[in-house]
Formats: sequence, C-alpha cells, structure tokens
Amino acid sequence: MARTLIALGVIAGALALAWLVRRFRATYPTAPGYSVPAKLERWDFAHPDSEWLLAVFTSKACSTCAAVAKAAECLGDDALAVQEVEFRRHGELHRRYSIDAVPLAVLADRSGTVRASLAGPATEAELSALVASARQRPASA
Repeated sequence: MARTLIALGVIAGALALAWLVRRFRATYPTAPGYSVPAKLERWDFAHPDSEWLLAVFTSKACSTCAAVAKAAECLGDDALAVQEVEFRRHGELHRRYSIDAVPLAVLADRSGTVRASLAGPATEAELSALVASARQRPASA
C-alpha cells in the first residue's frame, strides 16, 4: 500500500511539473513582426527641406546595422538626405516612431509620408532599388 501511495505521489508530482513547464514556457511568434511608421516629422531629421529622406534606424548592438548605414550613406545626393538614427544617440526617435527592429531603412518624401521601407540586412544595390522604385511611383500610390 505504501508503495502505491509513493508511486501515485511521484506521478502526481510529475504531472504537476509538466503542467508548470508547459504553462510558463516562452512562446515565440511563428513570424517575427516589426512596425514601420507611416509618417516621419521631417524636422526631426537633418535636411528637412530635401525632396527625400532615407532614415536608417540602427543600434550599436546590431551586427548588421553598420553595413546597412554605410550602404545607405553612399546613396545621398542633393535630392536624397540620408541619416543614420542610432539608438543610443537618438533613442527618443526610436521610441517616438515605435521602431522595434533594426536595421530598418525608411524612405519618406518631402511631406514625411513613408513611401517605402526595408528591414534587415540590405546592400547598397537593394537600397538603391528601393529609392528608385519609390521615386517612380506617384505620391498617391
């Protein structure tokens, strides 16, 4: 009888432990998400009067951010202002625009309307194609 009670106790303990582990196990989304602002206040960034702004949100803790920022920097011209928005230096902008993933390249027109974005690692060619594509689309697109 004592062995039966011990066995039932062990089984009950194992079931309770399994339930606790299952209940408090971290759940991960099947597809990670990120938010992209719909509009940028141009005066928050350098060269607010330029026709286009490519804001590259980065973090020093991000292993790919520096390469994306460098690739974007090469695209700047008279019509396209490029600005790296690094989290430690510009954390208030990351919070204001709800940036929750880096690197994130955001292309805004003169009014601040975000016309295109690219999250994650990106080459100069990919960023250049993003800019070219948005420039060709009408503002209402």
